[in-house]
Amino acid sequence: MSMIHKATRTRGFAAVMRSSSSLFLLLLLLFSLALTLNIAFNHPHTNAFKSPLRTRISLSPSSSSSSLLGSSSPAATPSTGRMARVGLPVEREHRSSHISTRDCTRQARNQQQPPPPPTLSGGASKVKHAVLWFRNDLRIHDNAIFHHPSVLNAERVTPVYIFDPRHYKMSPFGSRKTGKFRAEFMIESVNDLKDSLQKLGSDLNIFHAKPEDVLAKVAGPDSVVVCSEEVTSEELRVDDAVEKQLLAAKSRLVKVWGSTLYHPDDLPFSMDRLPEPFTAMRNTIERKSKVEVRELYPTPRLPKQQGDAEEAKAIASSALKSTPSLQALGFAEHEIELKADSRGVLPFKGGEQAALARLEHFTNTALKTYKNTRNGLIGADYSSKYSPWLANGCVSPRMIYWKTREYEDSHGGQTVHTYWLIFELMWRDFFRFYCAKHGNGVFKLEGPKNQRRQWSRDSKLIEAWKNGRTGIPWVDANMRELQATGFMSNRGRQNVASYLVHDLKVDWRYGADHFESLLLDHDVCSNYGNWVAAAGLTGGRINRFNMSKQASDYDKQGRYVKLWCPELKGIPEKAVHSPWRLTTADQQHVNCVIGQDYPCPVVTPKKYDNGGGGGSNSRSAGRNKKAKNFRGKGRVHRGRQQDFYTS
Repeated sequence: MSMIHKATRTRGFAAVMRSSSSLFLLLLLLFSLALTLNIAFNHPHTNAFKSPLRTRISLSPSSSSSSLLGSSSPAATPSTGRMARVGLPVEREHRSSHISTRDCTRQARNQQQPPPPPTLSGGASKVKHAVLWFRNDLRIHDNAIFHHPSVLNAERVTPVYIFDPRHYKMSPFGSRKTGKFRAEFMIESVNDLKDSLQKLGSDLNIFHAKPEDVLAKVAGPDSVVVCSEEVTSEELRVDDAVEKQLLAAKSRLVKVWGSTLYHPDDLPFSMDRLPEPFTAMRNTIERKSKVEVRELYPTPRLPKQQGDAEEAKAIASSALKSTPSLQALGFAEHEIELKADSRGVLPFKGGEQAALARLEHFTNTALKTYKNTRNGLIGADYSSKYSPWLANGCVSPRMIYWKTREYEDSHGGQTVHTYWLIFELMWRDFFRFYCAKHGNGVFKLEGPKNQRRQWSRDSKLIEAWKNGRTGIPWVDANMRELQATGFMSNRGRQNVASYLVHDLKVDWRYGADHFESLLLDHDVCSNYGNWVAAAGLTGGRINRFNMSKQASDYDKQGRYVKLWCPELKGIPEKAVHSPWRLTTADQQHVNCVIGQDYPCPVVTPKKYDNGGGGGSNSRSAGRNKKAKNFRGKGRVHRGRQQDFYTS
């Protein structure tokens, strides 16, 4: 027994030794693998293990390593910041059935970098020539591009605006990308900017061409082109084309952030980790981090021109003498002759001066009741109407913010009305950050969550919706106002979008494209972000509006419907939103025969399961209370998934 026991122990010991050797070899292998991965991850030329998401770098004056222009003088302005995109390809949409005019995919950037600019003995970057490329920032006040170190240290500064002919072509969805009313508003805004620059001793050089064909020639060698940062595909493709031409000329493109209320560098999250939905972002900013809004930039003082006078004259001679006419932009005579309907809410005029006048007027006369009236439909002051000027950069969101805070200081502090106006500016920020985060997905048929559905592309339904001939008065009135003026209320936008995608089941991109064409206040992020949300493709709750209930809540007497659908003027109040319910005799009595004087509904109106959603005016509880009684409550905007513009 003892021999057997001894032999057993010997075999057991050998087994243990073999097991220990295997474990040791496994540990050694894992250690080697970990060491290899660590070296690969931290190697300066290896990106295989790094996230392709965007990162931010600072352009603060005190920074030397992160600035695109090297060190700058301490007298420079506050940090402007920008986002640096990692040049990794993103999967594109290839299916021919999906018309994707906006594809946020970017080609890998050319890794070649231009040589650093020459520096003065004092250490400040010396720039021979800085070009200010204005885009959606048509203003003097609070404009970051004036305050970039390359502009402050330039020998010569040339402001430029370029009318890109691609913006006035027909889209694959059948709409002119920029309609007549918006083009007219833009021309007025550019003219106003030119006047303001002339008062500062400068001027605006205007071109009608592709930016990539102009800017490198205007800038010349060893120069810098400074512009505002954009986040969506068409603009980014132009940026890449411009940058390629500038690099060939040993010049560079510098982009600065200046389009939002909150600067991305101040947020407690990166763009790729934006909290969703909107309420999550708002709570993070207001309650968890208490992010502050930056102060306004001062009025710029353009440097005295010290550069080559002959070069400046050559640029001026190549530029247009004035803004291009509507005819030069490609509009037909019948389009040019179209005037904004006098029934519209406001005679909108483009430009910074008109924007600041509107800001002053609304703040002093209507801000005090804003929350109570903002879902109105008729008149100039039921809402702020700031959106057309915001979309074109004629006024900055921070200017609106600080003007509102100034009002609060002189009127006893924050109220629900002042808070709600700032709240709307936050919605605008959300959609810009949302587009930066989701890129391609915002413009795809399936949306950022890749949700597949069956969509109609019935041209008869689309045209009926566009022309206000659906047979649903509430929808038709809103669509006719848009067509006749370039404007529609926020309440109207939510409803007509819901009707197109949920009742007619039409591909939502036809609606987004139509809005892009006609809206004075078209902002690509707010527009497409809202439409993809309206289509229920963002992963959240689907908001389907009940047209009958919404019409009853917001146009009970039918004043708005009868204003834009005058053929219904004789319809009794109780039937004005569903005239098809009248008997034939009653229709003849009021001179409005359905199918003859007013169209039959293009689809049979359906009953809604939940009353239609979208809220009502009764939700503005807490009116006239101080901010502490309503600010930061997570359910203050319960059920609302979208806000089409800063109303």
